Amino acid sequence: MDKKRVSVQIEGRNYVVITTDDEKYVRSVAKEVTDRIRKAAQTAHNLDTRDCAIYAAMDLCDDRNKAVRKNKDVIGKADKIIRTTNDLNKQCAQYKDRLTETINENTHLTKRVMALEKQLKSLTEENEILRKAQDDVQNTLDAEFMQEYQEEDSSEQYSLFDAKG
Repeated sequence: MDKKRVSVQIEGRNYVVITTDDEKYVRSVAKEVTDRIRKAAQTAHNLDTRDCAIYAAMDLCDDRNKAVRKNKDVIGKADKIIRTTNDLNKQCAQYKDRLTETINENTHLTKRVMALEKQLKSLTEENEILRKAQDDVQNTLDAEFMQEYQEEDSSEQYSLFDAKG
């Protein structure tokens, strides 16, 4: 940026400031300096302009130093917030990874449960078929036994009155 000359007046004296800043800004700074000198003059009536300028300069330096200190504090707090945010982002990424693993495991387990349920259904059906077959075999055996018993029973009829002996 090009430097320019800005004329300002502070406490009745003219000054030329060579700057790259906007003219409006430079005039506002000169007004603030004038206001601070006048404030110092109102506080202590027996001071000359030079002493008031020194008090105004001290007041401005004090404000600047406090602003710098506050700025450092704010930067420190901002840095802490950034570190905390980074830590939270890392935790979030870890939780996301764990969630993804858990979802994958859940999907695997759900498929396994479905396979086991299918196997259980198949085994239940097979068990039912075997029960029916067992019942059929038992019924056939019972029928054969009854038939044999009846045949034996009919061939050997005893009378209660017959004495065997």
